[in-house]
Amino acid sequence: MKYLYGASVQGIQDFIFKTNKLKEIVGASEIVKSIDENFKNKFEKNPKVTILQSAAGNIKVVFEDKDELQKHILEFEKSIMQKAYGITMSQAVVEFEGDEKLYLNQLATKLKIQRNKPSIPLDSSINIMKLNSTTAKPMVEQNQDMATKQKLEAYEKFANKTNDNLSRLSNSKNKIAVIHIDGNGLGELIPKLTIPLSEFSQKLDNATKTAFKTASKDKNLRKIIVGGDDVTIVCNANDALSFTKEFLENFENETKKIEGLKSGLSACAGIAYCNKKYPFHYAVSLAEILCGVAKDRSNRKNSCLMFHNIQSSNVQSWDKIVEDELTIKNDKQTIRCDFGPYYLHSNQPTILDFLNSVEAYKCDGSPISRLRNWLSQLYKSDENAKKLLDRINTITSQSGKWNSCIMDRNLKNIDQDLSSQNLIINNKTPIYDILQILSVTTGERL
Repeated sequence: MKYLYGASVQGIQDFIFKTNKLKEIVGASEIVKSIDENFKNKFEKNPKVTILQSAAGNIKVVFEDKDELQKHILEFEKSIMQKAYGITMSQAVVEFEGDEKLYLNQLATKLKIQRNKPSIPLDSSINIMKLNSTTAKPMVEQNQDMATKQKLEAYEKFANKTNDNLSRLSNSKNKIAVIHIDGNGLGELIPKLTIPLSEFSQKLDNATKTAFKTASKDKNLRKIIVGGDDVTIVCNANDALSFTKEFLENFENETKKIEGLKSGLSACAGIAYCNKKYPFHYAVSLAEILCGVAKDRSNRKNSCLMFHNIQSSNVQSWDKIVEDELTIKNDKQTIRCDFGPYYLHSNQPTILDFLNSVEAYKCDGSPISRLRNWLSQLYKSDENAKKLLDRINTITSQSGKWNSCIMDRNLKNIDQDLSSQNLIINNKTPIYDILQILSVTTGERL
């Protein structure tokens, strides 16, 4: 009899992004990374323990010794919660014989049940305690709660090792982007693997890290989580789309090198643009939501991305954002402004074609300011909006400063029915997305 053990570290994003102070964010990400590293160091040379996965707070292990398993279960959760105040953990075990891959779904179900059980964090407070004004957690010293103290200590250790000066990530418009990327179809793939799960997990982790390293070259970004098939980063808004496109390309190419994956793996991404002072945990939440929307719309079959520029005070559900910000209702029709997702390779709108359209609208003489007026008019009157668009195209063609033919070609690459004269197809328009990118970037690399 063997034992399939799983652990899921919860509250990682909230732990990392509790504040907007970059030192604390980096320190927190180092603490999370050390959880996986310490786990591997503890068991990788143990002949009675097989590590199947240990990345981004998700751990799956096969134990052959029941006593060793029981000892680990008793000690592990306590050690993690003490090392990272605010993080909680779920653990589950499945007894099995044969191929462990066949029991992963059963383990996942048990972990989900455990996650739904309440857990008391170690930094809970009572009314007589003095609280950190930023995090509302009990202070231990110099306006620091225990979690903040742990993060800063981890940062100092990390900074001394790398000499990282943590230069500002925002562009000249004070805009940053939070990006979350997640692989597609692993649940269906794992039972069909022709190589051991532990070997596959290691190769997938290496592929993700290699893809990230290549895509991050010459980019102004900060790695938060990179492991397994998960990536979360904070970056300069100018670099967000180019990084994501390059990562998705690299991830597909690197995973093709894994035995049995000739076509490679696809992944989906969510990009949340925001002001550098905006609460990061809201932006991370939106990036995860957008990644999920991209997965749903692509049926988890193709690499693609969704993005949104945060303009409200907090982040609600995606449906609420669509209703409040991305839907235009006038006297004749309802038009959606969430034109994405944009795909890496597909007969659907691609990231490259979208980027080319954005670049075309940056040129001198571009009618982009007039198109903002067109969107505003679209809320009021469908007929007046059509007349305004006709005037915009007439004025633009007469000015001679901007080549509308180039724009038409770029728009038709996004969809063959799009043109400067027809910016709405299937009750959707890409103009809002183009305006979003132009409003958060500074005319440099996208």
